[in-house]
Amino acid sequence: MVGWSARRLFPGDDATSAAHRAHDWASTPLGPVESWPVELRAAIRTVMPSRVPMLLWWGPRLVQLFNHAYTPVLGGKYPRAIGQPGAECWAEVWDELEPLARQAMDEGVSTYSENQLLFLHRHGYREETYWTFSYSPVLAEDGSVAGIFVATTDVTARVLGERRLETLRQLGTLSIAEADTAADACRAAVKVLAGSAVDLPRVAAYLRTGEEGPVLVASTGVGADAPAAVVGRVSATGRAEMLGRDKTLVLPLTAGARGTHGALVVGLSPFRSFDQPYASFVDLVTAGVATAVDDTVAYEAERARATALAELDAAKTRFFQNISHEFRTPLTLLLAPLSTLLEDHAEVLPPDQREAVSAAHRAALRLRRLVDTLLDVARAEADHLHLRPEPTDVAALTADCAAMFRATAEGFGLELVVDVSGGTVWLDQEMWARIVLNLLSNAVKFTPEGTVAVTVRTTEDSCVLTVADTGVGIPEAEQGRVFERFHQVDGVTGRSREGVGIGLSLVADLAAALGGTVSVRSTPGRGSTFTVTVPKSGAEAAARRMTVDDLAASFLGETRQWAPPAAAEPEAGSAQRRVLLVEDNADMRDYLTRLLSAQHWRVDGVGDAETALEHARAVRPDLVLSDVMLPGRDGLALLGELRSDPVLARVPVVLLTARAGTGSAIEGLRNGADDYVVKPFHPAELIARARVHLELSSFREALLAEGEREASTLREALASRSTTSQAVGILMALHRCDADAAFKRITAMSQRRNVKVRDIAAELVARFVAGLPGR
Repeated sequence: MVGWSARRLFPGDDATSAAHRAHDWASTPLGPVESWPVELRAAIRTVMPSRVPMLLWWGPRLVQLFNHAYTPVLGGKYPRAIGQPGAECWAEVWDELEPLARQAMDEGVSTYSENQLLFLHRHGYREETYWTFSYSPVLAEDGSVAGIFVATTDVTARVLGERRLETLRQLGTLSIAEADTAADACRAAVKVLAGSAVDLPRVAAYLRTGEEGPVLVASTGVGADAPAAVVGRVSATGRAEMLGRDKTLVLPLTAGARGTHGALVVGLSPFRSFDQPYASFVDLVTAGVATAVDDTVAYEAERARATALAELDAAKTRFFQNISHEFRTPLTLLLAPLSTLLEDHAEVLPPDQREAVSAAHRAALRLRRLVDTLLDVARAEADHLHLRPEPTDVAALTADCAAMFRATAEGFGLELVVDVSGGTVWLDQEMWARIVLNLLSNAVKFTPEGTVAVTVRTTEDSCVLTVADTGVGIPEAEQGRVFERFHQVDGVTGRSREGVGIGLSLVADLAAALGGTVSVRSTPGRGSTFTVTVPKSGAEAAARRMTVDDLAASFLGETRQWAPPAAAEPEAGSAQRRVLLVEDNADMRDYLTRLLSAQHWRVDGVGDAETALEHARAVRPDLVLSDVMLPGRDGLALLGELRSDPVLARVPVVLLTARAGTGSAIEGLRNGADDYVVKPFHPAELIARARVHLELSSFREALLAEGEREASTLREALASRSTTSQAVGILMALHRCDADAAFKRITAMSQRRNVKVRDIAAELVARFVAGLPGR
């Protein structure tokens, strides 16, 4: 039988096998290799080829043998660990390992340890490590335990990684909403890092404060501070520095392009080398703290901005409320005497004055509605729309509101269909009436022909109002915005461009105040349907009937102003100056017509740009006076059409607008307007400006006509074969006289100089051709 030798037992070509072959085993408790028992040899032949780190302890003293995969576990303990007793090799952790080894050796029981913390001396310092390993008894032939198999896995990287990842996760969940200042954010971050004392035993955060150097705002651990000079230098340069004497890093809290917020001082663990994973962890921690500070600074600025905007909004709301209340006093002083004049003294007023007073009364009513609407908007924004619910016959109230619009709708050629039903419910009657009147007014305004239908139905738990029309409709992209404050749909043509975009938003506010909602369905060109749904509360008491006349008056006064002008065929041949007036507001159009007609000018009033162009091309006006805000194409578009028409290009155009400010005036003048008048205007000023442009236009046209006549006369004279005729034509052009007067001049020159008329004529023609003036 061939004997066993070290070469035969350790045949591998790796360094660990070679070291085992070269070891003096005779000097160990195991004795010479040739004397080793069969169980040991069998165990060695199992351990050495394995690619799993494996250690074999043999005999009472646990003499060590291990494979090449296990060598990295030993670190600086290799190669001394070969043949060394376990208690000597692992002296620093033998207190933890010996009980497990004794359990396997003495009791023959296997053990399993997972993520076991062991502080090892392998690389010249006390190192924090984690292991998962098992001890398995190796039995001798007689059944006793001869040794121990140790299967080992180094899980340090995984344990550290999970621990550090949890720290970063907690750091990333910091809520900036809970941090009022950057210092608060630092304190919250340092509090999180205090739970990671194993990796970061010391942490200190420094922040810049104005022009001063960074100051300490939060810290954890003993000796977390750092020299002020180092902290200031790192904050200024943005470059990290290591304080080697106590293994401390000072890192900049970078704020992107804005530089740095300050610095973070981090103490490193004495039980881990500062390797690449450790460095990456520290960098991520610093970045997390910097991000928390950066976000807080940005949030703080945004919060300050939001606070300022909220204060501004509150100031705006107060302004709306105050100014609306202030408007009510002068409005009362306007409406009261106007109403008295119309009710008690209308018969003594001349027709034109009676109409003027009626127009003023309607305008004051519309102004009151605007003031009331603005006040309601201010109340809604301040959440001050207080309900005053009472028993209400919702069908009757809705029918009363609709009845107020019947004459107006029929006057515009619309069919008003009212289909209402429902019992008595608790409701704020004025709010409901405002909703109905706003929706009806909107429907009539944007329905050129067809039907407006009002429907009310009640269910067990709700009351539903629908106002449907066959009007111009709303583009799909705009339907989500029609209830926004001050939003107006571009490109939608109604009976007027007047309005500020708060009617539908107020409907939404009132519906919300009633606990309900409003929605819209619309198809461009086919109409819109607005639906208001409010919760229903039953009422046993008798319903009170609200009078809607006063509330509806301001809505109806506005609809009167949408009336188109009476159709009039253009008349040519009149000697009067012709003014083409383009204004969609009927009362304003009537007022301007009376004002201009008093100057003995012929006024042709129209309500939109298309009709104005047709009228101007049929009979050329001497002046165009146009509002800027018109249904369909506006006044600027009309101006562009006039300027591009050769026949109408020189017609003076004066624009009227409610937009104040030099910017609006410049816009109109840049587009070719001759003048720009802002409403409200003084009547005398408008008349004076119109007269100036009429006179300038007349003078310009006369000069152009005279110039054309002079050029024609001169051409005829020069084309004549008669020298005398040529001379007469020259004198007519030079002295602006007729042919007889020109010939008399030639005759007088002939008599004075005693020269023949023909010779005088020839001399005049020659001097003119030579560029000399005639005498």
